[in-house]
Amino acid sequence: MSENSLGGLFFQATLPLEWIPLEEAGVPSASIEIANQNCLRIVMGMDEVTHETVDESTELNHELQRLDFKVNIILELVAQLASRDTELPSCAEIKLGHSALQWCSSITPPLSGQTIQVKVYPDPRFPFPLILSGNVAAVTQIDDGYQVMLEIKLQSELTRELLEKYIFRCHRRHIAKMKSENSN
Repeated sequence: MSENSLGGLFFQATLPLEWIPLEEAGVPSASIEIANQNCLRIVMGMDEVTHETVDESTELNHELQRLDFKVNIILELVAQLASRDTELPSCAEIKLGHSALQWCSSITPPLSGQTIQVKVYPDPRFPFPLILSGNVAAVTQIDDGYQVMLEIKLQSELTRELLEKYIFRCHRRHIAKMKSENSN
């Protein structure tokens, strides 16, 4: 499985990541799908920017923006409280596509062909993982460790759509950042 097998569009980041053999996971896949959908919605919602619209009810828009601001503050505070007691795993360089996850790590990798569960923490402000299961397609030894390619198996179409939307946003944000750096 090559890097092109990431499923088209992908994004690259350094994020907390851990894996276990799937047989040790012990969590029903339906629960994981719901947790993944909630995780993706929350992480994307934390970065959502409200756009002002020209509307007859500007007072209503102003009030909605105030409420949105207050909800965002509450989300930030809850995330900080939750992260106090959560020890995140070590970070790994990852590339995430809608059908594959690639990561580099110096710890002992899974075996090629092994079915595993990977927890990736997409936002340090929100200490809840995106849980991906699949088969290890390749393990390659590199200079300072291993590169692992996981073929992701998602059960739900909704989860796949949310993951694609998240990847698109991260990719778009990366391009905007690169353009900004190049213009300076």
